[in-house]
This record gives sequence, C-alpha cells and structure tokens, in this order.
Amino acid sequence: MGNKATFSGDRYATRGIADRIEPTIQMALWQAIEVRKARGDELDYLQVFELSVEMVDGEPLQKVLNRQEQPEHRESFYVDGVQEPIGGVTIWVMDSGTYCTMLFPDEY
Repeated sequence: MGNKATFSGDRYATRGIADRIEPTIQMALWQAIEVRKARGDELDYLQVFELSVEMVDGEPLQKVLNRQEQPEHRESFYVDGVQEPIGGVTIWVMDSGTYCTMLFPDEY
C-alpha cells in the first residue's frame, strides 16, 4: 500500500472509540478529512488527530490538531457543540484502501 489515500471506503470506529469519544467529535474528525479531500490535499493513509482542551474566555473548547507524515501536514481546528472536551488523547484514522477505521493507537 502506498502512502496516498482516498478515504472513500466504508467507515468504522473501534469499540474503544465508540465507548470513549462522543459522536460530535467522531463526526468532526471524519469531516476534517472530507474538507481536506475537497481542498485537493494529498492525504497520507494515516491521519493523526491529537485532542486537547483550550480555555477561551473561561470556556473549555475542544481543540484538534490533525497531522500526517507524507506529505507533512499540520492543521488545528476547534469542534463546536462538544459536551465534555477531552485532552491528552490521540486518535488515528487509517485508510486500508478498502475501508477506513478510526481507532486509538493502542488498538492497532
């Protein structure tokens, strides 16, 4: 498998993701990939999302850093409507060529 990915196959989340990551965040990560595809970005088969909490005007906001290795890319964004922002969490989204999976690194 080369590094280029389309992220166009069926999408799955592991049990760990389903149990620990609220749907609002899951949907925002899939949407971030769609936005990058629509922009014409070259996507690595492994997308890394690092979740953190940033305080803005006394309110906790869900911040996400999306990064990849080939070609190198780093981009941060905020997720609206998150009930309980979480920090210190890394999530991978991998494109196998047939399907895409959202998982924690320790589930690989």
